[in-house]
Amino acid sequence: MVSAGKATTTANQPTSVHHQYPRDTKMASSSNVTINAHNFELSYRAHPSVAEDPFYTVPQNATDVAPGTLLRVERETNTSFYTLAPNLSLSRFMYQSKTSDGTLVPVSAYVLWPYIAREYGDGLPVVVWAHGTSGTNDECAPSNIQNLWHHFQAPYQLALLGYVVVATDYAGLGVGADASGKFIVHEYLNGLAQANDVAYSIPAAQKAFPELSKRFVVIGSSEGGLAAWGFAEKLVSEPMDGHLGTIALSPVTRVLNLPATEAVIPQLLLMIAPSLIANFPGFKPEQIFTPEGQQSLEAYVALKGCNTVLFNIQSTNILKDGWQNNTWVQEYQKVAAVGGKRISGAMLVIQGGVDPIVYPQSVTDAVNETLEADPSAKIEYHLLPNVSHAPAMYAGLQIYLDWIAARFSGQPVKPGFSRFDPQPVRPAAAQQLEANWFIQNETEPWQAT
Repeated sequence: MVSAGKATTTANQPTSVHHQYPRDTKMASSSNVTINAHNFELSYRAHPSVAEDPFYTVPQNATDVAPGTLLRVERETNTSFYTLAPNLSLSRFMYQSKTSDGTLVPVSAYVLWPYIAREYGDGLPVVVWAHGTSGTNDECAPSNIQNLWHHFQAPYQLALLGYVVVATDYAGLGVGADASGKFIVHEYLNGLAQANDVAYSIPAAQKAFPELSKRFVVIGSSEGGLAAWGFAEKLVSEPMDGHLGTIALSPVTRVLNLPATEAVIPQLLLMIAPSLIANFPGFKPEQIFTPEGQQSLEAYVALKGCNTVLFNIQSTNILKDGWQNNTWVQEYQKVAAVGGKRISGAMLVIQGGVDPIVYPQSVTDAVNETLEADPSAKIEYHLLPNVSHAPAMYAGLQIYLDWIAARFSGQPVKPGFSRFDPQPVRPAAAQQLEANWFIQNETEPWQAT
């Protein structure tokens, strides 16, 4: 079904969920479950630590170079450290970006190469991938995760179908310190910061690899959906040649407006806290965290934890009543949020109808507010029944792959707003709602046969 006008949310509202952050404390403050989670994270790194991989060291002459400058390139990354789909290949590069306040910051990224590229007559087609939450410490960079964090959810699929995938780690993930040794904070769920990281990765990749097309599509999921949406907003004042369109999957928009009772909120605040500390000198963790919450924050940072650690760290009774009214939390929300502003170019939005992390209504509201800001905005909105958060990358695969191919083929985008409500082939009870598997290296030859 296709409709025009305002977006409405008709899918079921979800129940609750879990999620995922600035030091060295006593390991005794972490439970055995948390330590086990930490050991699991160690098992899926491509290298033991980014601190031990010279690739993530920033060149000394990189301090003042302009955003978009290529700082380092590793043309042929050793794929034996990764669990890539066969015949794909990998490169890594480093480039200059900007934080939300305009401070220069070095960022790492990867390029995932197809075996055979699609041909559109103007170089290898580029899809710029913005990843969902992997964690907020430097060890959580997708470029140092064996399956690149999102594996067949998106980057592998795109590369297997002939696109070159250019993917930023985001500032603070991978490269943990600048050329002077200053610690880099990952500005978690900050649409402006992540939009900068996406934007400046593109000219740097094109500089490193001249065979890439100047045309590109940007796509992201969850935190990456926010990054992609923020990128479309950034282009209004800073246009980029070659942009064909933007795709936001399960996009975070104003997550801090979710009900305080939701299980996801305490964990989100643990991840956002380091940004609050770095960006607002007046903010102190004790303003919003209980003593238990401060201990959880310290444990997460001490372990340099990523998602799995955060899922298994104490997240109950860690926030003080009234945390939502904290001046600095409110200020961060203003800077970080997307939606309700003009966008440049066409945008495809795909949202799961039973997403327990990003409520469908929050995405619908952001779409409507964007249409109010610019009634002529070209937005195509798909609300997928019975689909959860990350699974929207699978359920929406056919939709966004067709959309990407259409953009590279030069097909015009339908003007204005369109709403689609797909009908699943089978009933909800027959579907697998969430992934129940993980991709890791074989340890015995017979495991890969």
